[in-house]
Amino acid sequence: MNRIFSVSELNQRIRERLTSDLRLSNLWARGELSNVVNHRSGHRYFTLKDGDSQISCVLFRGNSGGLDFELANGQNVMVLGDVEFYRPQGRVQILVKAARLDSGFGGKHLELEMLKERLSAEGLFDAERKRPIPSYPACIGVVTSPDGAALRDVLRVLGSCPARILISPAVVQGESAPRSIASAIAALQGIADVIIVGRGGGSAEDLSPFNSEVVARAISSSISPVVSAVGHETDVTIADFAADVRAPTPSSAAAMVRPDVEGLREELSGTEARMARSLSASVDRRRARLGGLGRSLSGRRMRGVVFEERQNLDRIADRLVSAEDMLIDRLSGRLEVAEGKIESLSPLSTLKRGYCIAVTDGGIARRASDLNAGELFELLFADGGLLCRSMGDRLDRRRRS
Repeated sequence: MNRIFSVSELNQRIRERLTSDLRLSNLWARGELSNVVNHRSGHRYFTLKDGDSQISCVLFRGNSGGLDFELANGQNVMVLGDVEFYRPQGRVQILVKAARLDSGFGGKHLELEMLKERLSAEGLFDAERKRPIPSYPACIGVVTSPDGAALRDVLRVLGSCPARILISPAVVQGESAPRSIASAIAALQGIADVIIVGRGGGSAEDLSPFNSEVVARAISSSISPVVSAVGHETDVTIADFAADVRAPTPSSAAAMVRPDVEGLREELSGTEARMARSLSASVDRRRARLGGLGRSLSGRRMRGVVFEERQNLDRIADRLVSAEDMLIDRLSGRLEVAEGKIESLSPLSTLKRGYCIAVTDGGIARRASDLNAGELFELLFADGGLLCRSMGDRLDRRRRS
């Protein structure tokens, strides 16, 4: 039967194998820095990575005296050290003895800077695009992981605020995260009055989805104002530049969008007091005016006013009757003129002057050619009509003549 190791024994065996390999001691390694942490103890922890892999590194305070630059994320460096195995956590790492800058910044850092410059040139980060957060949103949208600490922090700060909280879940880490975040933002369009987009703290790789072009464009094209809340206060991503407002933490973002209910109550109380004072003063003025009118209007004076208004009413009635008569006369004259014009244009008037009209089954015959030989037609006069038949030969002779 094979030997069964405890975890500590297994890690110890791995450590012995690694440390006994002389090829893994006093070696140079090249890569890009990320997740740089300057610990208060003076030790420096960071990750060295290339396009396919990464390895943890530690530079203890005693070996940092010869360091002539400050370690920063995105730098390309070469480190000298020994490969070690950190037994308590089962992690392979490099114990760095020295480090020096390699050529320029890391590829990831350069790509990020180029993307930032391109989006800035398009105007996605312009201050004129920034919109204020509504003071009293009816619906607050939250785009984050439903299982993350960021959501718990946001809900804790929002508490029992009167706004409706709508959570649009998203993957906030990994290759699928940018599209997931963008889709979650799109799902809140036309629903939320303000949107919080973010996650809790993490490494540079963890926060990388918020440095993607997809997320930046989703934020900039949002109908509702967007508050970015990515990581901690020191973490700055492209999403922060594209958002309308940047919050240092998710908790701060929730505090920004939370309606100030107490302030609103105080404002309403002040407004209510001012309205009450204004209404009371208005009632007092009107009461005083009414009392003055009551004293100034005696019964005799009121009767005089009534008599005067009755006389005015009679004069107005006489003027209306006179105006009505004048209007009727004017309209009667216009009616007579119109009747004369109509009479002059009437076909009967034409017939009275000695003309007649030939009417066939197909209508009025306006020309001789409209009548066929032997066809019956009616000849209308002013005082009656005659039934006639056309004579073809005569008509033909008349046409030839």
